[in-house]
Order: sequence, then C-alpha cells, then structure tokens
Amino acid sequence: MSFPFPTFSKVNVPVVVQRQTFLNNDRATTTVLTWTAAKAGNLIVIEFVCEANGASPAAPAGYTLWPSGNVIDGGSARLGIFYKVAVGGETGVTFTHGNNTVFTIMREITGAVIAFVAPVVATSLNPDPPAITPAGGAKPYLFIAGCWASTGAAPPISVSAYSAGYLNGVTVGGTVRAVLVASAQKIAAAATENPGPLTLSSSLRNGAFVYAVRK
Repeated sequence: MSFPFPTFSKVNVPVVVQRQTFLNNDRATTTVLTWTAAKAGNLIVIEFVCEANGASPAAPAGYTLWPSGNVIDGGSARLGIFYKVAVGGETGVTFTHGNNTVFTIMREITGAVIAFVAPVVATSLNPDPPAITPAGGAKPYLFIAGCWASTGAAPPISVSAYSAGYLNGVTVGGTVRAVLVASAQKIAAAATENPGPLTLSSSLRNGAFVYAVRK
C-alpha cells in the first residue's frame, strides 16, 4: 500500500500499517474481529456500524468509544468509532451488542494522537463530512473521511465516489442488507481539513464523519 507524500519529512507522517474489513449479515449478539498482531504504540481504530434494531455495542476493555453512546443516522443504522493505543500483539477484539447486523473497518495507524469532530447526519445523495481543526495545528496528519448509510428499502446501496483527493477507499455492506460503512484516507499538513462530500447510489439516510491521526 503506497501513498503520495507531501514535502514534509516522511518520518513524521502517520501511515496505515494494516486495514481489515468485517461483515456479518446474520444478526447476532457478538462480533469477533481478527487481524495481524499490532505493534506497540500504534493506534487501532475501528469504524463500527450496526443496525439500530438492537442495543449499541459497548467499548471493549481498553478501548474508547467516540462519539459517546453512538450516533443513529435517523434511520436504521448507528455508528461508533472505537480506538486504543496498542500495547503490542493485539490480534483482535470481541464486541457484545444487540441482535444486529454489523459492518466494520479496522485500521492500524502509526500514530498515537487522534482528533474528532461531531458527524453530520442527513438524508442526501452526498454525505458531507464536516471540517476538522485538530488541536495540534498544521502538523502531518492522516485524515480519514467517510460515511455510514441505510435505507428502509431493499439493497443494494453503494458508494460511487469518496471525498476528492482521498485514496484507498473501502466500502463494507450494502448488498445483503441495506446498510453500509465507507471511508478513505488522505495525508496532509493542514491546520484545518474540509474533506468534501462522498456520493451514494441514491439519496439515503446517512452520517458523515472525519477524524485525524498524528504522531
């Protein structure tokens, strides 16, 4: 996996070490995620979307949940982003939740500082992540921008375009169930980042999010 680097020193640039996706189309109360052993000091970030028909997932031991209590998109899906600084050797985590279908994207990132801004919930063709101004100022950041979406109608639903300039986009879901999560990444040394919209296959209930990671 390669990225175009701006002119600042590469040693200060956070990068994605591994990315794993998980999809459970069968409603269950437990989700087990597995990945290659994480390196101590790296950040593990999990974008966790589930149907809103059951209880929200709680943060597993050692993880922090953002936003607190999860966010529902106004329809049938909710988002929680779980993260922790790896102690080293982690190969997965188990989530306990309601009787939900689950869609997740996990990234291990070479950074230990993460910043968020409240997601934007709407019904639209173009989920538009908000601008983010991390407290650290204009340092090299890895920005992750994406959305989750759902509809009461039958699938499929999909993402046809990610935020402009964002790379390595991935979408999970949208086929057997009409719920999905999607995100992509961008490296920039910016005090403020405004990712711009994604494009869905149709106007759907959605939530758009962005977060920033630095070393």
